[in-house]
Amino acid sequence: MDASAKEPITEPPTDGPAAFDQTAEPPAAETPAGKADRLAATWRWLAALAAVALICWGFTAVIGFFEGLGGGPVRPAADYRTQDIRTRAAGKAVIGRLRPGAGGPDRMHAEGSTSCVDDLGFDGDGVTRDQPHYIWNLEYAREADYLADLDKVRAAWREHGWKVRDTPEESASPDAGRRKPARRPGITTVADHGITLFMGPDWFTGKPILSADGGCVRYRADQGVAARESSGAARDGSPAREGVITYDDGVRVSIGPVRPTTLSPNERGPDAPSAHAYRVTVTVTNDSGAPVELSSSDIGSYANANPGVKLLGYEPPQVVSEGRSTRLELVYAAAERPSHLDIVYGPGKFHRHYSWNLSVP
Repeated sequence: MDASAKEPITEPPTDGPAAFDQTAEPPAAETPAGKADRLAATWRWLAALAAVALICWGFTAVIGFFEGLGGGPVRPAADYRTQDIRTRAAGKAVIGRLRPGAGGPDRMHAEGSTSCVDDLGFDGDGVTRDQPHYIWNLEYAREADYLADLDKVRAAWREHGWKVRDTPEESASPDAGRRKPARRPGITTVADHGITLFMGPDWFTGKPILSADGGCVRYRADQGVAARESSGAARDGSPAREGVITYDDGVRVSIGPVRPTTLSPNERGPDAPSAHAYRVTVTVTNDSGAPVELSSSDIGSYANANPGVKLLGYEPPQVVSEGRSTRLELVYAAAERPSHLDIVYGPGKFHRHYSWNLSVP
């Protein structure tokens, strides 16, 4: 035979008995000891995962416990302002469902709280707490009118999907040797945003009231309502004749223009510069759902602002009610004419301060 001749290549069989004639050894079966080790490792991994989850849960629970003990989490002052507006609106919505003359804005007053106080000293610097709680005194000529309004409000609350709890009527009975008067029936519910509403007899007088309670809120006073729009002198940049800022809750502040003026001796005072004097108008328009309480601290300042210029007068504090507008006047005096006036202003304690860069004519 020729040595250079190649032998034919034989393919392995793909079927028949020869196909199952495997020369490789099958994998060894897992021993009981190996299986036990694998199960033990799995259980150790699961136990470690459960321990981590338990620690995280415990940490969260401890934080929640101390927050609850301290009166809840600390929020921005803007959140308190929002809850205050919501609480007032919830009460006004109920008043709007009652028969004419049963309740009105002149019968509303803020209700103090002895529970929303920092008895344990949890509130640090800059943290305070308040509770938006308002009472409307209701008046009805007949008991049937009160009961009809009560049914109307109950149906409205249930239509909202709120759970309504009825306070049953109490008959007159002797109490500690005195005659206890009969008490009207009432209803209570927890509305949206955790606001508790109650319509029924006052605890002390027995007369019908409406109560809207927004709960105790802890907040940082330096984190007030922010501006959503600014224009003119209220924007960063070169001085402008006047400027406007609109806050997130609908309060709007307009400052300017600067007007040269002549001051009376009473306005000027003994230590004020006498060469130049100016008046600046501040207009506060309240399109929010809660009053704005203005104060003398609304006018701020910063280092090296208006050198040589002295603020002489600012009108006394006042309250700007919802839907109303008020004007204030700032009076300045200077030994030399300034190129511009830098004014820092924020209306009330719940709104942030911003700078106005006003041009001087």
